[in-house]
Amino acid sequence: MGDFSNKKIINHTKNAFFKQVKAYQKTLKPTKEIEGFGSAPIVGEKNYPFLQIHNSSNEDKSNNFMKANEIVKKGYKDIFELKAKNILGSTQNTHIRKTTDRINNEIIDIYKSKKAIEFNSTFETEIKFDKVLTNKMAGVMGSKNELESLNATENTATSKQIEKYSSNDAKAKEACIKLYEQGKNEQQIIHLLALGVFGVNINKKLVPSRWAITAYDKMIESHLHKQILKYNPINQYEVYYCQNKSDTHVNILLPDYYMGTHTEDWSNSGTEEWGGHNTDIFNNQNKIPTPEPLNSGGYYATKIALNEHLQKRKKQAAAIMIRVIRDYDVPLGVVFVRECVRESFQNQIFKTSSFKELDNFIKTKFPTHYKYFINSNVLKEQRKQTKLTQFY
Repeated sequence: MGDFSNKKIINHTKNAFFKQVKAYQKTLKPTKEIEGFGSAPIVGEKNYPFLQIHNSSNEDKSNNFMKANEIVKKGYKDIFELKAKNILGSTQNTHIRKTTDRINNEIIDIYKSKKAIEFNSTFETEIKFDKVLTNKMAGVMGSKNELESLNATENTATSKQIEKYSSNDAKAKEACIKLYEQGKNEQQIIHLLALGVFGVNINKKLVPSRWAITAYDKMIESHLHKQILKYNPINQYEVYYCQNKSDTHVNILLPDYYMGTHTEDWSNSGTEEWGGHNTDIFNNQNKIPTPEPLNSGGYYATKIALNEHLQKRKKQAAAIMIRVIRDYDVPLGVVFVRECVRESFQNQIFKTSSFKELDNFIKTKFPTHYKYFINSNVLKEQRKQTKLTQFY
């Protein structure tokens, strides 16, 4: 059922995860068939436009896709105990327009269901655990095996709202925004977008999950931004904070009209991507100076949390968003970033009317974040011109 004896372990946390996989592997008898609950249908992007769907089955119902937002906030130990049981059933390469393939339809029905349902997966060969797939956008996906058939063992009843937007000719953007506003499960919307469920029939197609995640966050944050522009700015400096596993988020709101910077510092995290850090700038009209953000996944996940916070308060603000990543051993996906930033906005740690006090607080409490704060384009813009908000 797979041999980890030759697997190169590059750090302590990954070693701990593979130990969990191996421990779970020992509990299973050799088999080509399993039953479990859906934790994610990952649409790959290799060989586009002929794509594979990697449907993740997990015997533990608490690891179902509707709880992904909660799971990523747990400790690594708890996450690994759940993720080690993920078994991927990978389909044959399917053209993006062929969304009516039999197995694809079964997968769609599972993720359209109003609750997590159990299903049976049959594989071409005996299940193996030597191809554990992970990526930055989706996180830890599971052990890859070629899928032969898949059948739901429970009734796949769909909510009326999801059925409405999967069966009519509403555009995918309209469907995602309406379902978001109705409070439908966020991961469910993203998975169905990737599976080609939404949109005008003639345009329906599979979308790589990495693209679908970013597209969803971009659509929602842009929708919220249009509403935020109607509101007045906040009148004090505010600092929000969240620390969870590898990430330390410091999010600073300033009394001004909507604009901001988003910075990620990866230095000393096992990657030299972007020279160890990157910063994206956005203006009042939500535009950026580059065709795409340097790290679009993290950027839009952060912006959706920021815009939700401002919309809830009916306020505008300038924002300096800083994420410092250390010991990023195992990717947990964009959902982890989104939930950390949301959590930060539940935790205001400082508030003042004095920029001098704000500057001293950030410099003292968060020296690593401080250089990104003091050199932020937001502060440069505020120094350049006299703002109307100074006269309020």
